Amino acid sequence: MKEISRNKSQEIAMQILASFLLQQSKNLVINVEGTFEDVLDMPYEDAPIFLKETIIKSLKYENKIIAYISKYLKDWKFDRLNICVQAILILAVTNYRYLEEKIDKKVVINVAVELAKKYSEENDYKFVNAILDNCLND
Repeated sequence: MKEISRNKSQEIAMQILASFLLQQSKNLVINVEGTFEDVLDMPYEDAPIFLKETIIKSLKYENKIIAYISKYLKDWKFDRLNICVQAILILAVTNYRYLEEKIDKKVVINVAVELAKKYSEENDYKFVNAILDNCLND
């Protein structure tokens, strides 16, 4: 098994979460292992522990995270956001609040902004930055 960097793990986690959100939006049952294997192109058992922990906790706390983020959305509804932006926001809150290894707020926001620049509309990264800057408080 080849080693996957933390930044690459974050990108893969966002892709997996976006896939799950899409599955949910179509009222499909989430296939965790199958989605991991499709995105990673490796057996679920070989996926990095950090990546599995991130996804499992994102799913476990998804409703709580969405409710939390929604308090900071001015004139927006979470389910109306682009699916990639939804995944990025859920991932960022999971990283900051729910993982065993604590990740600094600036690092979490930087990773989220970079993902938004790569995977969403032209200026969505500014929206992601503003929301996370407001909601990631101790």
